[in-house]
Amino acid sequence: MKAICIDDTGKPSKIPQSEWIIEGKTYTIIRIVRMNLQKDKFGVVLKEVQLSSLSFPYELYDAARFLPLDILANMKEEEEVSVKEADLELI
Repeated sequence: MKAICIDDTGKPSKIPQSEWIIEGKTYTIIRIVRMNLQKDKFGVVLKEVQLSSLSFPYELYDAARFLPLDILANMKEEEEVSVKEADLELI
């Protein structure tokens, strides 16, 4: 699944810059995993960049940092609305 990074802030200092994500860049999510230590959070594994042993204990990127492109496409379709003009003097 293709997704765009919408939040690259708050990079943990333990993670090398070469293993970090870039806001506005499109990534391929190859796996979604429920994070055990963080309740009600999901993490993702990406095709283009991975967290190595250098980033331990971090193994996944927070799924909340990404917006799937199919959802973004649906949002753009919903934004198309017709606008009616009104005579404000009649109000």
